[in-house]
Amino acid sequence: MSRKAAHRASFDRKGFFMGDQSNEQTASLSDSQNSAESMSESALQEHLERRQKHQTTARKITGWTRFIAGLPAVGLFLSAIVMAVVTFLNMIEKTFEFIIEAGSPLTLATEYIEYADIFLLAVVLYIMALGLFTLFVTDKIPLPGWLKFNDFDDLKERLVSVICVMLGVSFLGSVMQGASGIDLLWLSIATAVVVLAMTIFVKFVIKD
Repeated sequence: MSRKAAHRASFDRKGFFMGDQSNEQTASLSDSQNSAESMSESALQEHLERRQKHQTTARKITGWTRFIAGLPAVGLFLSAIVMAVVTFLNMIEKTFEFIIEAGSPLTLATEYIEYADIFLLAVVLYIMALGLFTLFVTDKIPLPGWLKFNDFDDLKERLVSVICVMLGVSFLGSVMQGASGIDLLWLSIATAVVVLAMTIFVKFVIKD
């Protein structure tokens, strides 16, 4: 073999070994990249699972805390019952007194108007209790269509309606009790302003 051929064979062997080394380095680098990608995907998956677990726990805690609204709902419901029962008993008592003593019908009518005002206040408390319980605890309570609560706006609208009626009844009671002159004028203006403000509130704030 000539010197030139030997040199060429030696160069080919070096190139062959260098090619093998290059292939090994490429394979090693590819394995490292695959391993890094696998670790990254695993870490991402673990992070997502941990985040989902935290969100689930937070939702459960929030779901249980809604029962806090059940306490004022029960309190308002009991207050409405007590107020309605006591007012009813007082009304029965006044009625028997009127029958026995032959009192004035105007006085009895004034008493009844006052009782109607208190009954309406009991209804307000009842509506508030019902609304809080329906919105926060459960909406499975069978209610008529006009008394269903989908949000706080429904609750506020019904409360405003009853309060306006209460103000009208209260004003009528003042008239029946003999209010007149400047006192009756100021009372009528104040009642009208409050009713107008509530009407505007319902029309432009709640319904919009």
